[in-house]
Amino acid sequence: SKWFFRRYTDGLITFSDWNRERLVKGLGFPSEAVTKVSTAVDLTRFDPQLEYKDMRAVFGIPATAPAVGIVARFQRYRRTDILLEAIAHLIKDVPEVRLLLVGHSSQMQQSVIEPMERLGIASHVILAGYRMDDYVDTLACMDVFCLLTPGSDGTARALRDAMAMGKPTVVTKRGMLPELVQDGVTGFVVEETPQAIYQALVPLVKDEQLRHAVGRSARETAEKEFRLEHQAEEVEAFYRQILTRFHA
Repeated sequence: SKWFFRRYTDGLITFSDWNRERLVKGLGFPSEAVTKVSTAVDLTRFDPQLEYKDMRAVFGIPATAPAVGIVARFQRYRRTDILLEAIAHLIKDVPEVRLLLVGHSSQMQQSVIEPMERLGIASHVILAGYRMDDYVDTLACMDVFCLLTPGSDGTARALRDAMAMGKPTVVTKRGMLPELVQDGVTGFVVEETPQAIYQALVPLVKDEQLRHAVGRSARETAEKEFRLEHQAEEVEAFYRQILTRFHA
């Protein structure tokens, strides 16, 4: 990869400052040849003002129960066991809370089911599996969104979707997650421990006004940073920069 990129690539677009730094330092690319362009979200599809199907009824989540959600392929490296431990702590403060896990993987038994049963919280956890036609409806029923580790492509697409839906978020300091979530404004950025995640969830789960305020900030960030037009403008500007460099 290093040889190919250095020899045949005049410009490289990535999706985060974290990844840009890794490419420049790890692959030896000139810094001026690598740019970050934020991944776009369909803001008309992910719109908190729209009417959505009542997925709480589908999943058996009581109307008054706070719902913490996560969307991921639940492989072991995603560290869902840490979130499950945080929820076990949270249940002691908020017994009605529910954790909604959206997604699946071949490692569900080790990464989710075994730790969930060991902690004795199976009655508070909903395994929703993959959602296709009702994916946005499922996001809409969440009160708080969590993501501990970006997926294999590193773009944290589900986190961007949740922010566009006006959901307050709790993330760790992994990869580019801190670039998306402004700590204390659009959510909370915490250490990768059950206690830290639990402490971030408590105020969001207990305080509806705080949830709404943080969620509004998340939507405002999405409208500013995740617009398709914004992405197109940044890509065009980078192409022009490269062309200018070659014709200088």
